[in-house]
Amino acid sequence: MIKKDIFNRDVKAQFKASAKDKIYRFVMADGMMKGAVVHATRMVNEMRANHQTGPLETLILGQAYVAVSLICSGLKGKKDRVSMVIECSGPIKGLDVEANGQGEVRGSLKTPQIEVDNPAEIDGLAKLFGAGFLTVTQYLEKSDAPYAGQVALQYGSIAEDLAHYYTVSEQIPSGFILSVFFDDHQEVKGAGGIFLQALPGADIELVAEAEKMMLAIGSLGELFAKGQTPEDIIQQTFSTLKPKVLESSRVEFFCRCSKDGMVGYLLGLPREDKKDILKNGPYPLVIRCHHCNSAYEFAKEDLQILAD
Repeated sequence: MIKKDIFNRDVKAQFKASAKDKIYRFVMADGMMKGAVVHATRMVNEMRANHQTGPLETLILGQAYVAVSLICSGLKGKKDRVSMVIECSGPIKGLDVEANGQGEVRGSLKTPQIEVDNPAEIDGLAKLFGAGFLTVTQYLEKSDAPYAGQVALQYGSIAEDLAHYYTVSEQIPSGFILSVFFDDHQEVKGAGGIFLQALPGADIELVAEAEKMMLAIGSLGELFAKGQTPEDIIQQTFSTLKPKVLESSRVEFFCRCSKDGMVGYLLGLPREDKKDILKNGPYPLVIRCHHCNSAYEFAKEDLQILAD
């Protein structure tokens, strides 16, 4: 992966931001509910730099990154991963993101720039999504095959449609907050999310109470921008349900693509395609990873391996 440097070689600032970006898992209500809170400001800003997204694209893709990192909060194996795909008829067209058990998140929008004919008529993201489907696929080490579930988009909101997915596809009452906070200059100053899920035997009234508490938080990204920590938010928001933080782990915009991997892709091309590249180029040949937008350049001499 070729990651853009958003810290201008300031190592201290980089480590400070990295230390904040974590996902915290907790239980509450005498073990009847579990949850996770993720601080993801650095992740969203690095994603934005690599994908070169505008404010609207950053908001939508940033929410998707936060969402899939929260979905992965319950993974056990380091090689386990989850993908979330949205295909829709609106200007967003869709997105494809994934995260793994090591907290690495990557993915992209179907269209790099969302085109809106009449911006003044857009009063929410629902019209930008339009009709479509949300698909969640789990790839687990201990499973012989991936497990995929799908629901039709009902709300045009990633948070609400994910909650709907868990209710319909997995019969688990769940709730999400996905937040990306911008300052007056359209810079991301805070990003993160919350995921709550009822466990078997949970009291319905307590679940409803927890959901009200979660929705009362408001802009989680703004709270992070003001310096509040995930632990503070967990303890303050759900104090009457006696939350207990279990553990925390890293979350990061990260892709395992490499130039060597791209060489493998080139070598796997049909023979006629290889001949065409050697004869006509273009040079340098640039191959871009759609997951993270890293660009790998190959000079003419690099491509002589295709002649073998």
